[in-house]
Amino acid sequence: MKTVGLTGTIYLPENVSKTKELALVREGAVLRHHGTDVEETETKARQMALEEGIDFISPYNDMDVMTGQGTIGKEILEDLPDVDAVFVPVGGGGLIAGIAAYIKALKTTAKVVGCQPAHSAVMAKSVEAGRILDLPSLDTLSDGTAGGVEEGSITFPICQQCVDDWVLVEEDVISDAIYFMMAEHHKIVEGAAGVAIGAFLKTAQKYHGKSVAIISCGANISMEKIKKIIELRQQ
Repeated sequence: MKTVGLTGTIYLPENVSKTKELALVREGAVLRHHGTDVEETETKARQMALEEGIDFISPYNDMDVMTGQGTIGKEILEDLPDVDAVFVPVGGGGLIAGIAAYIKALKTTAKVVGCQPAHSAVMAKSVEAGRILDLPSLDTLSDGTAGGVEEGSITFPICQQCVDDWVLVEEDVISDAIYFMMAEHHKIVEGAAGVAIGAFLKTAQKYHGKSVAIISCGANISMEKIKKIIELRQQ
């Protein structure tokens, strides 16, 4: 928003990661907090936008947002035209819907794999049920994908039609994936990225000899979480 000279208010859950919150503050964002689930937060933000007569932009349930994220699919096919599978972390589904819609339109043989923490697998379970479910989410390292899916979200039918498989990832596997990236690749990744990496590590044998892309989206993780992950591995 700063780049294009616009101002806006960002609504966050009350339990948002302080690391992510501080990053937004440093960029000059105006923040408001509501609820402990992103679906509650989004509902409140929509309500306030309507009352104040301003535009509302969903982080996932928005065609322009989803289309923008779909350009990642374009980059993947340009760099890896023979890609066999793409692992994508999923919350509300904007990222995977954009990527999957693009890839499936050009390369139907490529598999798109949705990756969610087992503690918050609303989209995966909704696709399985054939309708958007209202389910609770437990605490997870993957706070960037945690929470519910808005009723009527445009991402849901695309996930139904274009996502080939779903992998639910336990917390210890997410933790191991984050540690793996630090130890083997000297890179810091956040929980959402750990979900996609962990999902691949869980199913790696299935893709032996295949060309695989993993969406490692973000490095907004607190030092406290990193310290805990390292300490758990050293016990």
